[in-house]
Amino acid sequence: MEHFETEEQQVEALKKWWKDNGISVVTGVVLGLSLLMGWRWWQNYSELQAHQASELYEQVQIFLTGEQADKAQSIAEKLLSEHSGSTYAVLAVLNLARLDLEKGDINSSHVRLQWILEQNGSLPELTHIARLRKARLYLSEGKLAESSGLIEGLDVGEFKGAYAELRGDIAVAEARTDAAHTAYTEALESEALSVKHREWLQMKLDDLAMNQVARIEVSLPLSVAGNPSTVQEGVITDNSVGNVSLPLSVAGNPSTVQEGMITDNDNAVGN
Repeated sequence: MEHFETEEQQVEALKKWWKDNGISVVTGVVLGLSLLMGWRWWQNYSELQAHQASELYEQVQIFLTGEQADKAQSIAEKLLSEHSGSTYAVLAVLNLARLDLEKGDINSSHVRLQWILEQNGSLPELTHIARLRKARLYLSEGKLAESSGLIEGLDVGEFKGAYAELRGDIAVAEARTDAAHTAYTEALESEALSVKHREWLQMKLDDLAMNQVARIEVSLPLSVAGNPSTVQEGVITDNSVGNVSLPLSVAGNPSTVQEGMITDNDNAVGN
């Protein structure tokens, strides 16, 4: 440390230091204050935006509950326009995709689900839900290669059961009974299944076994089989999309538990 013999020398040294460094010090202080104020402004702005998005999404839910689809869609479009980067926007688009499907506009539903897949959101659960729904749309259209390709090579995490079930449905549509049996069995191993969903999957497995027996009987002479088989695959036409009839084991299945957990508690996701 430099030693000063007199007070005047200390003052002169201080003046010299301030002359050399004063501008840098002032600049640093101003910059620090600006950053602090900017950060606080951004926090307040983000909180305000999140609050506004939350309110809009709550309105969407209210109108949907009241079966006012047109009003729900209008609010959801506004939410998407003004807060496209929020989690609530993704939730709103999931609802819009469903409304489009209810109107028979499968192409629009595809577009909305694809938008979700292209987002880099912080909630992979919503991306999985959108992917599963889009893959099932392809399946309902008979586009099996597109459906299968959409769910290959993914880190599915807690959605393992849902993806396994969908692989089983695709295998059924492709008449690959063994592959379907393996996939459905894997899906049943999921601990996240509800009782009803587990029963539904077991019905799919039983349906596979019954159809195998039916095919064996049909392939045997009548004198061996005894009777022509009366086992028939149930066909769903009311819920088919694009006038495509699907086997019972392919279409009309209830939502997976993972989907229900997200969509039933949408308001809690963005918190």
